[in-house]
Amino acid sequence: MLGAKILVVDDDQFILKSLRELLNGEGLTVLTAPNTEIASDFMKNENPDLVILDINLPGENGISFCRRVRQKSRVPIIMLTSKADVVDKIVGLEVGADDYLAKPFEPRELLARVRALLRRVSEYSSDPDAKDEEYSAGDLLLNASQLKVEIHGENVELTLLEFRLLEYLMQNYGNVLSRDQIFEHVWGYDQSFSQNSLEVMIYRVRSKVEKRLGSRLIHTVRGYGYRAEIRPGS
Repeated sequence: MLGAKILVVDDDQFILKSLRELLNGEGLTVLTAPNTEIASDFMKNENPDLVILDINLPGENGISFCRRVRQKSRVPIIMLTSKADVVDKIVGLEVGADDYLAKPFEPRELLARVRALLRRVSEYSSDPDAKDEEYSAGDLLLNASQLKVEIHGENVELTLLEFRLLEYLMQNYGNVLSRDQIFEHVWGYDQSFSQNSLEVMIYRVRSKVEKRLGSRLIHTVRGYGYRAEIRPGS
């Protein structure tokens, strides 16, 4: 985490100043942008390790910017939204945000989420010579060390946390995982999104995988969690 580069995109100068001081205090390098035009330049030239992105921005909003970033990058994105903007939160997650935080938020909570996402990135890059771990189901092949998912030999583009979610389900193929287990393993803490938001993340993975696979892979266990399994005729 030390030295990681964080891009904060928000038109509120108080928030930009406060987050710069907060994250600098953790040994992080902070880039601040009041709009997506400046943020786009930072994305192109500075290659940040994580983005904190407000939904409500002047000009291009955060959801549109998130969608553009996801066309080119797996960089973790935390979206900031007001407590009332449930629809914006869900739409933001659908277009590729990895986490969200409602304003006003506790600084410690933001730091916990930043640490968790950076830790996940670090885990995937810390041992490039590790033995490849592969998981398969039907015509789906997941290679853990290469962060690669293929279906019928064609690459499927997933964000880092989408990949992490699918990998965890495949590691436990046929077994039911609770929502708490998924939160803790994938995001790094035991409570995060609402139930609806987790369903959105599952939906994102399903939409990218199951149509190409031609089978239902991720099954909902009502009131508990999810299981990865291809069943005959599914």
